[in-house]
Amino acid sequence: MNKKILVSAAVLAALTAPVGGGAQAASILRTVGTHPVSRPLSTVNDLQAMMREMGGDIEAGMAAAGNADLFPLVQAHIANYPQSQIAIVEYQPGQHIDWMLFRRYGKGRVKVARDVTWGGSSALQAFEFTLDKDGQRYIFAVPLQCGNLALKESGLAPAVQAPAVQIKEVPGPTVYVPKEVIKEVVRTVPGPERVVHVPGPTVYVPKEVVKYVDRPVVREVVRQVPGPTVYVPKEVVKYVDKPVEVVKYVDKEVVREVKVPVPGPTRTVVKKVMVAGPTKTVYVDKPVVKEVKIGAKCCESPFHFIADLGYLHQKEEDQVNYGFGRLGVEYVASPQFSFLALAGGAAKAGGDSGEDAFLLDFMLQYNFFQCPTQGGMWSPFFAGLGIGAWMTNGDDDVPSEDSGADIIAELGLRIFGNPAGTSAAIFLQGRAATDELDELEEYGRVGAGLRFRF
Repeated sequence: MNKKILVSAAVLAALTAPVGGGAQAASILRTVGTHPVSRPLSTVNDLQAMMREMGGDIEAGMAAAGNADLFPLVQAHIANYPQSQIAIVEYQPGQHIDWMLFRRYGKGRVKVARDVTWGGSSALQAFEFTLDKDGQRYIFAVPLQCGNLALKESGLAPAVQAPAVQIKEVPGPTVYVPKEVIKEVVRTVPGPERVVHVPGPTVYVPKEVVKYVDRPVVREVVRQVPGPTVYVPKEVVKYVDKPVEVVKYVDKEVVREVKVPVPGPTRTVVKKVMVAGPTKTVYVDKPVVKEVKIGAKCCESPFHFIADLGYLHQKEEDQVNYGFGRLGVEYVASPQFSFLALAGGAAKAGGDSGEDAFLLDFMLQYNFFQCPTQGGMWSPFFAGLGIGAWMTNGDDDVPSEDSGADIIAELGLRIFGNPAGTSAAIFLQGRAATDELDELEEYGRVGAGLRFRF
């Protein structure tokens, strides 16, 4: 994409344009009040009320700007007015400002816009005050129209020179002074505001308030256990083997008369002989139990190739649409649990915001409602939870274009196939950046896809 359209809402909703020769792009602020930190201010009392109400948000914004150590000084300076000096000034067009805090349309967390130049058609009215810390001087400004605290400029603080003391000798009588008398004199010294320590009564200075959470610290300990547990169902086959035993026995003695010729004169002699009886078959009913162990046929290999195609929608202001694709590997730890590692990309298909992104996702998937099939145990429904990376070449100060870590949730249904071969499933997916969970409705991405498993 040769031409990038930047969203003005992320930089005070002002019309931005690059200035300068090539070092850094500055932001031109043409209007105030569109993305205010607070309601309009008219007096220092309003400024003090804003610090009491929005102090936590302003402290977070100054931390994002890299000046968290100055927040207690800013808070104390505003609270101590009129002892501290706060003036109302006017900035002419072309005035440079190092950084300025703002809230998108006056909602959500406080953010920072850097390298800002006032480019309005008239002068910008603001409160202005000066702080010195560690040899540095910081000039802060708060526009009356929006209450967006800003650091106008910073630099070395001027050296403070002690006034010269002239000693004049006056002749006169010698007077005995039992002890040294010290007279406290407060003088107004021209120049920048500073703290001068002089002898005098003890002054109570309130302690800095330290916010902390008093709760036990829970440490998560992860112990490594021997390799993954592979579930192998044990199929027990019980059957009765009835062998056929053939028993031949003589049921009873059968006496048969046989005429046997004998030498001599012709006569008949009857002789009794023993002959075999009939054959009888007997069935011996002895049950035989045989145990057979059969491996899980649905998981012949724990690794499967995964391919995803889908669509994502981001609400934002101009309804951004993405088409995405991912390739990866699924590792089956058990019939219920598996791990997925996927990489791919999301191409913007519509809308003025957002940028094309590279995806790198890791998921834990749970399969439920198992049922037997010809290929083994099969779970038609699955749910997934994981983390991923959404990486773009966009502006990191624009929420719809920045890169970051995502939390991902999926719910799916397998529509055809078998566990031992190729299958296909449909799934719903939702993903949101970890630093934009408070603006989930605006910056969250939801969609659906088709998954092929080989």
